[in-house]
Amino acid sequence: MPYFDVSPTDARGMFGIADDVRPTAAVMVGEFSQRDCFRRVRAIWPDARQVEEHSLLVEESGDRIWIGVVIGAAMAATIAHLVIKLGVRALVQVGAMGGLADGWQVGDVLVPSLIVGRDGVSRRLSRNKPIEPEARLSSVLRGELASRLDFAAVRSGTLVSTTTISLERPSDVARWRRAGYAGVEMECAATIGMAAHFGVPAAGAFVLMDNLASQHTVLMLSEEDERRIEAGKDAILRASVAAISTLLAAPPAESPGLAGF
Repeated sequence: MPYFDVSPTDARGMFGIADDVRPTAAVMVGEFSQRDCFRRVRAIWPDARQVEEHSLLVEESGDRIWIGVVIGAAMAATIAHLVIKLGVRALVQVGAMGGLADGWQVGDVLVPSLIVGRDGVSRRLSRNKPIEPEARLSSVLRGELASRLDFAAVRSGTLVSTTTISLERPSDVARWRRAGYAGVEMECAATIGMAAHFGVPAAGAFVLMDNLASQHTVLMLSEEDERRIEAGKDAILRASVAAISTLLAAPPAESPGLAGF
């Protein structure tokens, strides 16, 4: 697997990454619109600058944090692989999800305690085993979110990553609900699976955009729903960067990774 094992020097050369912008950590945003994501990031960090086609650089507490836009498992795994080879010491995947649990509301945020990959990329990375996010980073992330989300709940549970939302069927949703999954999205298993393979601490946070458990879809979103989603995405970005800075300032701990790699 020559590209999988590419050296950090070769990775920098392939993508033209200068030493002074190499990331110490990264936040990957699962979102269709790069324009909207970049607008949101620059509203929080006006000095953010583009360092790679899909990524902005944010400097926080001495850390260089890349915030990159990805959609789907293939893109998520590719960008995660790049930033890991560039030397990141922590990685957070964020985005929106479809809810699968009764009683959850639009704007609630899931910090997954377990991730099940049902896309082709994560199946290959994890050998079809559930993936555990790094416990310390997840815990710090939950705390940062709780301090920012006074309008919504921060929840734990199992997240399932699927190939694409355009192919899910009612039978898929019913099967996921029977399995007890809390939400579904497309990138997390690939990102966390890649990080686990290389021993990089990684976690995730996802705002609930609609709830398939109650037949509430994105086609039914009210203005208040839209406001809660936007506020949730803003809180997730701020909390992810803060959690990464806290983790990197703490003494290192061994990452569990994925058994069987």
